[in-house]
Amino acid sequence: MTISRRDFLKTALGGAVYASTLNLKQCKPLKGPPNVLFIMTDQQPVSTLGCYGNLLYPTPNLDQLAETGIRFTDFYIGAFPCSPSRASMFTGCYPQRHGVFTNNIPLSDNNPSLGYLMRDSGWDTVYFGKSHLKGHMYRDMPWRKPFNGAWYNQRILNDEEFIIEKNKGGLGEDHPQLGFDTWAGGWKDYHAYLRQVGLGKLLEERPIPGNHNDLPSASNSKHRYSLLPEEHHMASFFTQKAEEFLRQRHRRGRPFCMVLSYYGPHLPVAPPKPWNKKYSLEQCSLPDNHYDTLDGKPSSQRTNTYCYKFPEWKKNQYLDYIRRYYGYCAYLDCQIGRVLDALKENGLEDNTIVIFTSDHGDMIGSHSYLYKMENCCYQELCNVPFIMRVPGITSPGSVTHSLTSSVDILPTLLGLLGVERPQIIQGKSFSHLLHQPGADFRDRVFIHWGPQSVVSYDGKWKFGLHANAEVDELYDRHLDPGELKNLALDKRYVEIAREKREEIIAWLHETEHPYTPLFQRKKTKVLS
Repeated sequence: MTISRRDFLKTALGGAVYASTLNLKQCKPLKGPPNVLFIMTDQQPVSTLGCYGNLLYPTPNLDQLAETGIRFTDFYIGAFPCSPSRASMFTGCYPQRHGVFTNNIPLSDNNPSLGYLMRDSGWDTVYFGKSHLKGHMYRDMPWRKPFNGAWYNQRILNDEEFIIEKNKGGLGEDHPQLGFDTWAGGWKDYHAYLRQVGLGKLLEERPIPGNHNDLPSASNSKHRYSLLPEEHHMASFFTQKAEEFLRQRHRRGRPFCMVLSYYGPHLPVAPPKPWNKKYSLEQCSLPDNHYDTLDGKPSSQRTNTYCYKFPEWKKNQYLDYIRRYYGYCAYLDCQIGRVLDALKENGLEDNTIVIFTSDHGDMIGSHSYLYKMENCCYQELCNVPFIMRVPGITSPGSVTHSLTSSVDILPTLLGLLGVERPQIIQGKSFSHLLHQPGADFRDRVFIHWGPQSVVSYDGKWKFGLHANAEVDELYDRHLDPGELKNLALDKRYVEIAREKREEIIAWLHETEHPYTPLFQRKKTKVLS
């Protein structure tokens, strides 16, 4: 059932109408239209959360959120890396429709996205933190090329392949955008904050902090931490903005939709003191799939020395990266706890839908890699945490193992809120999973992985079709959860590989991908 926003606001039984959009008969009535708090981190895999199995329990606040809501175990990004993933979350579409194929391509305002849809339907819209949807983030710096850093990527229209060029302009993180009226970004806004709290000298002495640059104390091969104090780190700055907003809004009648988007634990993985040493080397361990020969995998995986650190790095260097990463996640969890506390303290908890997720993961030592990369389809990068609490709907501590995609977030929210769904949306609503966690949903997910790769996953078989690599990838995740053995080269699995390739090609046609022929021309290679 879909109702108009005007009728939704007028009804005296807002909670009952809200419940009826889900066809539920027994829901706790809400006090009018619900608020939305959408919390996102950058580059955080499921392995960093206690509720997903991390035995160090670095995320007690997110674990508590999972205990009061529903946790999704098989939630996958619709696109990779940062900009495409975020665009897919906010539009419910894949890159072939919203146009953001790679980082720094601006998301066009012609796309009906979360901010515009909520604002036009009567919600106050708020955004604190990373966007990465309006061009390059580090701007007006004479040593950055080109255009002093003030540039954006643009796709050049052609019939053959994905080509981009840099153009001067874009908004970066500095201005309200995409339908969000209240805004604070991680560049100029954060610089102003540092000057306000007496840390303006840092802007003169060191490369300008902001966005992901949190002034790391050393190179990544050594132990490092942020030179910014924890109380004035970017994560704390955005937390303060969220707390202030919630204090100001708790007595007002208009609902709000807030996105709180942290820049961490994305590289450089330099958490502020004392979080850098919250865990010792002895407490951490290498992933089970750390040692990987990479035999039979795309050669670019081995030659990517920025991400592939074996044998350059020794065991303790990997362990130090892991402990810093966990420490950063613990610091961010502390900030998220402050915001969730503010929600409760201001009487907003029972009338606010809360979402937590990340735009993609990090390898954190798996297959001897750090960071993120293309020409792969590894679980550590595409399976991200997703936790949702919907007052009166979700059962505390519930878990769903149904395959879901980030393109499904927006249509689910719109359905919950009674907001009309634009026809252009490609995702599907998983609202029934919120009260029926064991129900069926998707039989497979697709991931647009960078400009020239597409991944399909059906819960057992994962297949990566790489248009610009010499081999594709096929993994049986039931028998090989660590994705160590690429079966795409094995003649015993040639039919499965062909079937998965055809599934992807059919999906590319169905979604009107402009470069479907590029993927169709890729030749299958079989060695044994």
